[in-house]
Amino acid sequence: MIRREIAPNVELYQTALTLILAISGCLAFLGAALIPLLTRWYSSSELVLPYLLLLTTVPITGAIGVPMAGLERKLDFATAATIELGGQGIGTALSSMLAWSGCGVWAPVWGQITGQIYVLFRAFSVTQLTPRLLWHARHAREMLAFGIPLTASLRTWQLRTLVNPLIVGRVAGPEGVAFVGLALRVAEALGAIRIAAGRIANAALARLQTRRAEFRRALQQGILFQVITLGPLLCAFSLSGPWIVAHLLGARWAQSLNVFPFLAAGVLINSVYNLQASALFVLGRQWTVMRSYVTHVLVLTIAALVCVPRVGIVGYGWAELLACSAYLPLHTEICCSAHISYRAFAPWLAVFLLIIFAASC
Repeated sequence: MIRREIAPNVELYQTALTLILAISGCLAFLGAALIPLLTRWYSSSELVLPYLLLLTTVPITGAIGVPMAGLERKLDFATAATIELGGQGIGTALSSMLAWSGCGVWAPVWGQITGQIYVLFRAFSVTQLTPRLLWHARHAREMLAFGIPLTASLRTWQLRTLVNPLIVGRVAGPEGVAFVGLALRVAEALGAIRIAAGRIANAALARLQTRRAEFRRALQQGILFQVITLGPLLCAFSLSGPWIVAHLLGARWAQSLNVFPFLAAGVLINSVYNLQASALFVLGRQWTVMRSYVTHVLVLTIAALVCVPRVGIVGYGWAELLACSAYLPLHTEICCSAHISYRAFAPWLAVFLLIIFAASC
């Protein structure tokens, strides 16, 4: 709905809601069906109840996308960000209080659910969309034609988050997962600008898709902005990380700094290609993005299986860097429509990568 040249009407939004709830409901049931495999893999059933409860957020998260699409189409990112930050704030506050009260694993579970429910009601309230179930076969076919490869691409990308708990967890144990998880969380938090830039790009580039010169210029400027904004943040943590971890978290978490440079480099390299993926989505070339993301996840998984048993959690970092090779098809495909020159940001990228790795020596 965001890339649609003609503004969607209320019926289209309601059809989208019906379709999303049906698909997300099926995915939630599929997730529940995987419980026997998960308990066998981890040799534990402790995760079952929290996992089942979190599955209820799958339809909620899907439904949130409908009013958010309306806000993003209007380029009203300030309202969208306010709603999302409100949900994250409520979820974090509740999780913290429950954790201090000794609720253990249930603290983040209830925080996540509460935050999502707030965002759901707030988003529909602000956009004044009526959450009504409606079905129009023509609208549904149009959305599925574009949405299936888009959603498949994004869900495939999210599969990479399973590599740490499933592979690192099996080889290095819970502590290894925690060390890698902390480094990942810091790198991705510092790189959160990529998520915002990707969402803005989908809406902004959709308006320029017929004006290729402006399209190329906007895309190239967006990539340069991401690199020169994100690079200093990652470099700053690489330099100050030992002091921050030692004073705020304790010396036992210092091992996470061994893998952080690799993850930071992966995030920085991704900032060059995530907008190219957004541009390909706008141009209707979702299957190219899908192939790139599938390759990325496969390389990450195979490399982690090979490297982690040999060099420990640093092996996950090497796997992240090797997986960046899967971005090449994105560049090749986008150059067919809008040639991207790397001259403006390649020197910045090289300098930032040098600082990130030099700081860890």
